[in-house]
Amino acid sequence: MIRLPEALPRPGPAQASQRSGPLPPVTVHVFNDIACPWCHIGARRLQRAVRQYKRRFGQAAPVKLQWNPLLVDSEVMSAGEEVNSYAQRRWGLGSVDPLHARLVRAGLPEGATFSNWTTMPNSLMALELISLAADMGLAEQASDLLFARTYELGGNVSLLSELLDIGESLGMGMSRGDLGRELTRSDGDSLRAGVLERDATAKRSGSHSVCYRNHHQQQQQQLRDILCYRLRIHAVPHFIISAGPKCRTKYSLNGAHQTSDLVGAMERVAMEEARAAAAATGMPYGGAVAAAAAGSTSSVLIAI
Repeated sequence: MIRLPEALPRPGPAQASQRSGPLPPVTVHVFNDIACPWCHIGARRLQRAVRQYKRRFGQAAPVKLQWNPLLVDSEVMSAGEEVNSYAQRRWGLGSVDPLHARLVRAGLPEGATFSNWTTMPNSLMALELISLAADMGLAEQASDLLFARTYELGGNVSLLSELLDIGESLGMGMSRGDLGRELTRSDGDSLRAGVLERDATAKRSGSHSVCYRNHHQQQQQQLRDILCYRLRIHAVPHFIISAGPKCRTKYSLNGAHQTSDLVGAMERVAMEEARAAAAATGMPYGGAVAAAAAGSTSSVLIAI
């Protein structure tokens, strides 16, 4: 574990924009599951962190979000389960109320109120929908709609009909019939095979040989590069924040971290990557990163 050093004074937007040279592009790999209520909060905090980071450095601070599936419970009934029944079966709780109270306290500042959470979904098809939406640049919007449907609107995203409604809302350019067929296929080149393979890749470590059989080969190769088979992920939300060629500079954060922690992590990888790139070319580094803070003093990162 690496604790971030004391933060330097942060430059304001005007200061950052006056400096020459952009920050290195930052990629945030988000591992989450629609069936994880903490991921609803984590996604909101990440979105706010990206806004703050961009507000600080403007167009000189490119950030890319890459949404990755990780199934927290593959044994949820295919049609989903009533949330209190699930809490009793999985955690031995008579009611989900104590957890709900914690979630509301944590989520309220982010606009995640958990106002109507009735079902623990089987999220496999929902993750397939996000994977398909990612090919169209709509993964973040798909995740937002799925989280809202599950935790704020009393929906059940285990059901194909609800996923088709969300697909229409996204404007994916597919008929309900075509989308339904994509989400229910299970052959080796299907969305399902891709989601399950990426889930398995994220959960294992070691020098495994992986044969990618489906049309999400590029996403899976990016995932293999970012993990480098040195990390097992078994809890979500999980964030890997990286910069540089083949993710040369990267850190990992587990859990629904505060927005300040995520901003600090993005600043840190940008700063370290700028220094690494400058060292590789023998040139001094500068630009906005020269005045970037070292990061949040409260954040604990894992170097990977």
